[in-house]
Amino acid sequence: MSRRDRAPRPPLTLTMDRLEEKQTRGRSEGGRELLVRGAPVGARLLVRPSKGGLGVRLGVVEPAPDAVTPACPAFGRCGGCQLQEMPLAAQRAAKDALLTRLVELEGDDTVLRHAIVGAPEAYGYRNKLELSFSVQAFEGDEERAARLADPEGAHAPVRGSFLGFHPPGWFAKVVPVDGCPLGTPAMQAVIQRVSALQLGPAWDTKAHVGVWRNLVLRDCGDPVAPRLLVGLVTTSAATRAELDAVAAEIVALPHVEGVVWIINDGVADVVAGPVAAVLHGSPTLRFALERLTLTLPHDGFFQVNTAGAALLFGVIERALLGETPTVQPGPVLDLYCGAGVIGLWLAHWFASVVGVELHPGSVAQARENAAQNGVSGRWEVGPVEEVLPALGPTGARHVVVDPPRVGLHPKAARFLAQLDADVLVYVACGPKSLARDRPILEAGGWRMESLAAVDLFPQTHHVEAVARFVRGKAQAPG
Repeated sequence: MSRRDRAPRPPLTLTMDRLEEKQTRGRSEGGRELLVRGAPVGARLLVRPSKGGLGVRLGVVEPAPDAVTPACPAFGRCGGCQLQEMPLAAQRAAKDALLTRLVELEGDDTVLRHAIVGAPEAYGYRNKLELSFSVQAFEGDEERAARLADPEGAHAPVRGSFLGFHPPGWFAKVVPVDGCPLGTPAMQAVIQRVSALQLGPAWDTKAHVGVWRNLVLRDCGDPVAPRLLVGLVTTSAATRAELDAVAAEIVALPHVEGVVWIINDGVADVVAGPVAAVLHGSPTLRFALERLTLTLPHDGFFQVNTAGAALLFGVIERALLGETPTVQPGPVLDLYCGAGVIGLWLAHWFASVVGVELHPGSVAQARENAAQNGVSGRWEVGPVEEVLPALGPTGARHVVVDPPRVGLHPKAARFLAQLDADVLVYVACGPKSLARDRPILEAGGWRMESLAAVDLFPQTHHVEAVARFVRGKAQAPG
């Protein structure tokens, strides 16, 4: 019997019991476990087993006792949110438990666990959205079956020019949308306006032809006073007259402070390319974050949750300096510093900042924002594992590392393990990496004293970890 002739695997009823890093784990009455995407903890679901211990959600047998209605009509088809059927408090409790498992702290009473924190908004928190144009719209199983059963019916077309978000596992299609509940109301208005324009031809990721590629929205204001910078990404086949006409439609909406035209003639489906023209206003972002004012280019990195970022930086500050911080005589060492925002936030308590970052553009941003905020320091360009050993004595007794998801470079981890300092704060967007790097640091005499969780991305599995390491022997926290 060939693979094609095999009967489909019979579905199972699973009780979804906990979040994992990317999916939710469910267990059948017979004890079989599967990981299922877009599954709320506490629900009983009908699931079709797939490969590699995964399952495909088919339907809800019994909702969770605390189930809520998803806010987005595209939920379940869009590749973004997974947890909209869970209330925010339940999401955060599940993420807190997930972090404990990912960092391998179950049963470890030597590390103080702080309660998870996050901004109060479950929706409308994102200050950045990236939408794609595509020649093909994604349709679910029911939609496809209805269209095939009635080819003459008044079904939505699946070929044309569509603006939306990619569904899970598909980069050649989009789920058409006229808004996203995670974005701010000002963003929603722009998405609706651009969707209504029916711009085309859209980029075809298979044939590598087309004109319209992406719509990028960034809101550097606040809920009371939004300030939008809109990026229109096309191939070089677009004309200035076309872009001016679209920009005029967008600028007619409130809160739009800038529109830039970006050209991407590459094959890869990434939002990148040179700025062809500033079609309106300013091409820069200006974020006000409590005591900081940050100026960034249209593509500069910043946490996509502005209120959550302020909470995160506060958690980092307390992990580094305690609940009642005092001014320190030396510098703070800020590794994998990006645009330098963490170091700039902490600079209030230190004589200066020493930052290290791989990307020259980010270092340039750090230096410019340091000057703008009256912060003294030095920022070095290069891989941390190479620059750090060559820095020489900095006098820093306090260290912050915020590595990429893969964690510390092994060479950097070994150097930090032997570094003569008092406190090291490890910020992990990939908590598994923290679990991997912890033994390396502890082999050099550090010990993890506390761990905090920060929820920057409601409706997703993502959770940020902030770990405090100190020198000394392990002991149970007070």
